[in-house]
Amino acid sequence: MNDDEFGDEDTDDLEDEIAWLLRPQWLHPDCRNACAALELGTCCKYPDNPLVRVAVDLAESVDRTLRRFGAMPADGAGDCAGPAAELARLFSAVPGLLAQVHAILPRLNAAAIAQLLCPVGRLAGALDQACAYGCPWACRDPAVPDRRAGLEPLRPLLAESAHAIRAALTGPGR
Repeated sequence: MNDDEFGDEDTDDLEDEIAWLLRPQWLHPDCRNACAALELGTCCKYPDNPLVRVAVDLAESVDRTLRRFGAMPADGAGDCAGPAAELARLFSAVPGLLAQVHAILPRLNAAAIAQLLCPVGRLAGALDQACAYGCPWACRDPAVPDRRAGLEPLRPLLAESAHAIRAALTGPGR
């Protein structure tokens, strides 16, 4: 017996459609963390501040580059030098972005502060993935430089920024 005989697939489709119809208007259809967005009452995909848009765009670019690596053959036969260089270039923008976040954080409204949690968290997760192995995608190509040493200093910067954003979100007057 399969699921179709009892209409389970139709029930799942109906539940998905109902959930879609009941979602708040402000929740973007491509929200990466709907639970957090619902808890915070805002989604970074509809940014409240231009700096949030920049952070979201950077996180999405990093995600796209990581997906390109994920599409590479498991045997490491793919050419990862190009995507690895692109990832290093994208991560090189993180310190400047975080400096801007820290500079503007005291003047942001609560929605913009909450919206920064998602892209900063996504960047931290992507950094963890990129630093997990020599070549993050195990190509084992000696011509591809090991960028972990260059990326490692970003970890404390991202952690400090996430902490500062959470503190600003829950701080006095919020």
